[in-house]
Amino acid sequence: MAGWRWYAGLGLGAVAAGGFLPVLARQGLYTLIGVAAAIAVTAGVRRFRPEERRSWAYFAAGLWCSVGAAVVYALQYTITGHSTTPGWKDLPYLGSYVCMALGTLRWVRPDPARPRAERFIDSGIVASGVAVLAWTFIVHPLLFVRHVDAGPAISHVTYISIDLALVVLTARMMFTASVRSPAHALVSSAITTVIAGDVVYYAALAWTGRPGGDSASTSLYLCAYTLIGTAALHPSMAAAAGRPERSQLVIPRHRVWLYSVLALVGPVVVIAMLLAVRPLPSRWWVLVPLATSVVTSILLIARLSQLVRFANRRVAELDAHAVALGEALREQDALRQQLTHRALHDALTGLGNRALLQERLEHSLTRTHATHGLLLLDLDGFKDVNDSYGHPTGDALLIEVAARLVGVVAASDTLARLGGDEFAILMEDADAARVTAAGRQVIDDIGQPFLVHERELSVTASVGSLLFAAPTTPSEALRNADLALYAAKEAGKNRLAVYEERLAVERTEHMRIAADLRRAIANAEFTVNYQPVVDLATGRVTAVEALLRWSRGGVAVPPLEFVPIAEQYGLIVPIGAWVLQQACRDARAWYDRFGISVTVNVSGRQLREADFADTVIAALDAAGLPGAALILEITETVLVSAEADDVTELLFRLRAEGVRIAVDDFGTGYSSLSYLRHLPVDILKIDRAFTPGGEVAEELAFTRAIVELGNSLHLSSIAEAVETPEQAERLRQLDCPQAQGYHFSRPLPAADLDAVLTESGGVLRGTTPSAAAGAP
Repeated sequence: MAGWRWYAGLGLGAVAAGGFLPVLARQGLYTLIGVAAAIAVTAGVRRFRPEERRSWAYFAAGLWCSVGAAVVYALQYTITGHSTTPGWKDLPYLGSYVCMALGTLRWVRPDPARPRAERFIDSGIVASGVAVLAWTFIVHPLLFVRHVDAGPAISHVTYISIDLALVVLTARMMFTASVRSPAHALVSSAITTVIAGDVVYYAALAWTGRPGGDSASTSLYLCAYTLIGTAALHPSMAAAAGRPERSQLVIPRHRVWLYSVLALVGPVVVIAMLLAVRPLPSRWWVLVPLATSVVTSILLIARLSQLVRFANRRVAELDAHAVALGEALREQDALRQQLTHRALHDALTGLGNRALLQERLEHSLTRTHATHGLLLLDLDGFKDVNDSYGHPTGDALLIEVAARLVGVVAASDTLARLGGDEFAILMEDADAARVTAAGRQVIDDIGQPFLVHERELSVTASVGSLLFAAPTTPSEALRNADLALYAAKEAGKNRLAVYEERLAVERTEHMRIAADLRRAIANAEFTVNYQPVVDLATGRVTAVEALLRWSRGGVAVPPLEFVPIAEQYGLIVPIGAWVLQQACRDARAWYDRFGISVTVNVSGRQLREADFADTVIAALDAAGLPGAALILEITETVLVSAEADDVTELLFRLRAEGVRIAVDDFGTGYSSLSYLRHLPVDILKIDRAFTPGGEVAEELAFTRAIVELGNSLHLSSIAEAVETPEQAERLRQLDCPQAQGYHFSRPLPAADLDAVLTESGGVLRGTTPSAAAGAP
């Protein structure tokens, strides 16, 4: 059990018996409890170390003053048998009251921002009501009924006046304290009990003429001292005193009732006395209640004025808040509109974005009896602009393109940039003729040169066109328009392609082929055939070209059907790596026996892989094949593409390993041949279009030019698709050193080719093909 509980229990038990003791025993108990309370206050301050110690110091001093007065009173009573009132022993009593008043005043720290008068308005209202009762039932009977002598009268009035001051301070302490702890409640109760003891004592004296309430008042005083000691020993005393006052402008309901009762005390008492007392009291009695009623009214008016000022201030604050809230709502609405615009529009061009297009597509499809048009377009050659001139120039070009597209669309159409160089135009309530006309106008307008950063730039547009209606979904519309755009690009770009059902069927088939290719990679379902490359002068096989073959469900799939799909879906990289490894393994024996090299086709997608050179070298090392036995075939397009610098660096690294580079399908690519002078090229493979098929002078001229170009640059030439002895003979006459085709051999599996080479000793003079000429 906590110490403060023991102290409270013992102290209140002694208090209960104190009123029944004789005078000297009662004074002894009074002294004992007062000393115990003073010690308890000192012990509590030392133990809990409160920040505000002055209040507790004043309370301790008041207790010691009261103890001193009790000792003097007991001595006087012991010596003389009575005690005179007033006497010099009252000075310590008055000192104890002053100390209690100071401790109560220090209990709550005032707020400097709050007017001083406002702090005591509530307390003054309480004190004025109490003053009426004190005057009516204590002061007036003492002074005008009992006619006490001047000395005792002054003493009584002094104590009562101090009690009124304590009422004011205690009310302030109770109303404004910001901390309502147990210690606060105990101290407030203690001071209230002291005031109650004085009221009991003086009321009995006023109405009986004798100090008949001395025993009861003494018990109340002892109770007050016990309460103070208990508060000092409670742990909450550390943060009870010295807290800042709490401004309570809005009065609680229970206090409104209290103020109402106190305001009526004066008038009610006067009326009651006038009706009940005969003869009437003196005029002084009437004046004091009336004066206190006036004071109460003034204080209530001041309190009301304070509330009015507070209400007006709150109204002004609410008005300001309302204005600020209105402004904030307007700003929020503007911000919402701005965010909505940003969410639905492209930051670079100001056009709508994919989200806006999706929203408009959904809206258009709610109209079930209307047809709509959708154009998807992207710019051909835009990547070259970015790579050549930088992204700022590319962004400026996109802005100019957007401006031209705005001139194409009608006000009711939706123009959006979907990302990168891809745009969309949605035309609601449109027929096929209008959609097609808009698509052609887009191609014509975009095809005109642009002036960007004082530089003339030219790009073209590929456009996919779709006419759709409900129940098509937005995703289906975008997919179908994208299929049409893809068809336009496949057809050569800078053109308009209209969506047809077959495009979706072809795309579905492409996806199925891609899935089967992935499975074929995992299950190693590919094979490699080899077609010999022959020296036209001697018939000796100098190289074999590795040709990929795939059987899908037992049916052979032509390379021209599945290789582009493998390119599109990125599957050509693992497939190409497998072909390279297999070709190197198969060619090892042929190279050792006949000095035959192997030729492997390489796609641009493979060359963009950072580790492609490592892949080639690893395949050579794994097969034990020297670099000189490997020829990589690359198209002209790859050699002169935007990534040509990276490709050149890669090829020079492979050349350092002995690997040779052949340009495949030479003569069908770029017109500029300057790349042959500085790129690491060793062999020109003449496209089948330039293999002479007769005596046409123009055909022979082209073939002779290519052969002579190769000879002048010290490059070896290989003619492709040689099908007849006549073609082989004409190539010999044109000094073309090497050739391949059905005239010499069809593509054969490795085992069959090995048998042919073994039987012929690596020399093929040529045969008459038994089947029609065709691509290997």
